[in-house]
Amino acid sequence: MLTIPGRAKPHRRALLMTSLACAAALPLLPVRAAACRVPFDRAAYDRYVRLMNASDPGFAEYYADDIKFVMGIRGKTNVLNFYDRQRPYVKESLEVLFFCSDATGAAAEVHSKLRCIKDCGDTTIFGRALTAGEVQRTHGYLLYVLNAQGMITEIKGPPPEILQPWRIEAA
Repeated sequence: MLTIPGRAKPHRRALLMTSLACAAALPLLPVRAAACRVPFDRAAYDRYVRLMNASDPGFAEYYADDIKFVMGIRGKTNVLNFYDRQRPYVKESLEVLFFCSDATGAAAEVHSKLRCIKDCGDTTIFGRALTAGEVQRTHGYLLYVLNAQGMITEIKGPPPEILQPWRIEAA
């Protein structure tokens, strides 16, 4: 116990009673995350990633209708359209390195692998033409903002780090 020279040691009981009185006087702090179930927990995120990796449009069931998506895409329909344009040409697989969440949001660190499965001459989709067999690998951080119903209202984060630019790889 810390003592100050020239002062008597406080009595343990007095110290305990003072501490309890101070604690009782504190306003009740919000405990929103602890008091309610986290709807977008690790199990939900793992399901979301499985749907993404399977190219299953069911991943969008986690999105609010007015979602703000990376790359300035707005709205669930536009996110689905974005993936509809890509999916005939690439297979995306995400590997989750880290995940945490509470009632208001989530954060994930991921590795992503995009494999071109069919030649794509449309340079507006990927920024260049792709040849079947090309692979790009990235490392990224994603932040998910959740509404009160646990739906994703925004996905944001810095641009992913390109670990491997597009290049031909054996399947």
